[in-house]
Amino acid sequence: MENAFCLVLLASTVLACSSSSDNQNNAGAGSGGDSLGGSSATGAQSSGGSAASNTGGAPSGGTSSGGVASGGLSPTGGNSGELTGGATSNGGDTGLVGGGGGTTPAGGTSAGGTTPAGGTTQSGGRQPTGGRTGTGTGGRSTGGGGGTSGETTGGNGGATDTGGATSSGGAEPTGGTGGGGTPTCEVPTAAPGEPIVFNDNGGWCWYQDERVLVDVEANKLIIGSVAIGGSRGGQQEAVIYDLAGGGNPQRATIGRGLGPDDHNTPALVQLSSGKYLAVWTGHNENCNSYYNVYNNGSWGSQQTFDWGPIGCPTPDNRTISYSNLWQMPGRIFNFVRSFETSPNLATTPDGSTFAYVGRLTATPQVGYVRGYYKYWGNNVDRIDFCGTESHPRDNSKNSLYHGYIKATESSITTYDSAGTQKGTIDQASKSGAPSITAFTKLFGSGDQIGGVTLTNMWNHDIVRYDDGTVVVLGQGRVSGTGSDDPDKRFIYLRFDGSKWSTTYLVKGGSKLYNDEQDYTGLSAAHPNNPYTIYVSTRFDPRDDTTQSSKREIWRGTTCDQGKTFTWTQITKNSTEDNIRPVVPYWPGNKTALLWMRGNYLSAQTYQTKVVGLILDGP
Repeated sequence: MENAFCLVLLASTVLACSSSSDNQNNAGAGSGGDSLGGSSATGAQSSGGSAASNTGGAPSGGTSSGGVASGGLSPTGGNSGELTGGATSNGGDTGLVGGGGGTTPAGGTSAGGTTPAGGTTQSGGRQPTGGRTGTGTGGRSTGGGGGTSGETTGGNGGATDTGGATSSGGAEPTGGTGGGGTPTCEVPTAAPGEPIVFNDNGGWCWYQDERVLVDVEANKLIIGSVAIGGSRGGQQEAVIYDLAGGGNPQRATIGRGLGPDDHNTPALVQLSSGKYLAVWTGHNENCNSYYNVYNNGSWGSQQTFDWGPIGCPTPDNRTISYSNLWQMPGRIFNFVRSFETSPNLATTPDGSTFAYVGRLTATPQVGYVRGYYKYWGNNVDRIDFCGTESHPRDNSKNSLYHGYIKATESSITTYDSAGTQKGTIDQASKSGAPSITAFTKLFGSGDQIGGVTLTNMWNHDIVRYDDGTVVVLGQGRVSGTGSDDPDKRFIYLRFDGSKWSTTYLVKGGSKLYNDEQDYTGLSAAHPNNPYTIYVSTRFDPRDDTTQSSKREIWRGTTCDQGKTFTWTQITKNSTEDNIRPVVPYWPGNKTALLWMRGNYLSAQTYQTKVVGLILDGP
């Protein structure tokens, strides 16, 4: 159905996930981690949330820090109250959710949970001053708390505190009014339907952001990708889709001249309503960043910024890769892997010209490059990042680190998670920038989670919410499972303002293609809903065992600040892989979920479409 286009709204029927512990992953808590489904909350007895078949082994003496939980027992081997429209078979794969909700399988009861005594439900999210430039909406809305704090809902792996001050649980931070809808901790109960085909020939890597924009005022969706094969092979393309009227997505070529490679995907930023900037590079192809501006209904001509005077190529003939655009008042930053294969910054006021700023980090090089970075900005004064030392193929000790940038008109300063200053970004930072290891280590190679030891870490996504919560998604290899196609696992990391914690998610499955042992389907955090993530995997995250023939998209919903997740299947019985999900920031009561669908053979050879769903609700 390549040419069928539809606008799909997620049904309004929902089930509050605080009332049941169904669909939980059975992986046990990691060594040294708090028990997030079986132990009692601090100062109160927990009467529910027993983990079903806790395969990883229960940790000893762990406690969670919230209030009283009164949910029912999770049925042994089965899923309590699966959302399938009928009875759930004991321990089986229920497939795509839909219909009116199912019955509780034999062997388990679901008594319904109450809000813990230590937590309160908050409404509304904080609204940053000025909001996202160009959207005209007044800033991000995360909805504040909305969930049940300190909830004990059953075993979905273990959460491991990775340092920092102890959090006392309780209510989420209070906030003002939300800028566009208040997300709540709810699990959808209806199948989302067939996706829209936005581009019949497109793909992207995951180290360029943002790849998708929502222009709220113009009611448009803007999507960047790279075509492969035929007369379109290697060209950068942008699709504009009318969110109000639907119809055929309008595709335009915005750049030519580079080889076919999904790393050459354009990053996008909105300059104003109906005006957008796209920036891209080749994948170690030359020393140029390319850019183009959409204005008055059309794209202009391709322009060039030369990184040669900054120190390109490197002595071992490495050039540049990746583009990441994040906005500050009066300027836009572009993060590029450039000088000495480190992340470097260039800036532009409006997409007309660029100027070099400085170097973010100066990590010692191990193997191919000096680390991989994901970014997230509030488009006001702060950009968060998650980095590694190198490529996981080259470094078994690869770990995940977090820091952030604060910018004023006169200075750009870097900090770790705790707010300790680590460096400045200016011309002098080319030689004096800190290593990524100077920032906060989130998950170290050799740390344990879900009953396994993970090494060779890599990052998928990062989002910071307006209440100060930061979410990072990533993966690691299970230690001792070989180097050709190691066992890879996905993890969720959450900063609550004082400490980081980690939750096991699901098996990542086999490598995506032969030459990249660590390529997986990946995962994405919802930028407007702190309760929601999406993963792409062949494994059913409800049991971490059942496999599908192709990679499917799953939605994870957490009602207890990331300790456990309830899972909803988005795609089912696919004949092609569904990989690399993306959720753009969209203030209001809507969600755009996009991904690549098709056969992925390599970064230079793939037969994939860019598809997606427009869902009702954040």
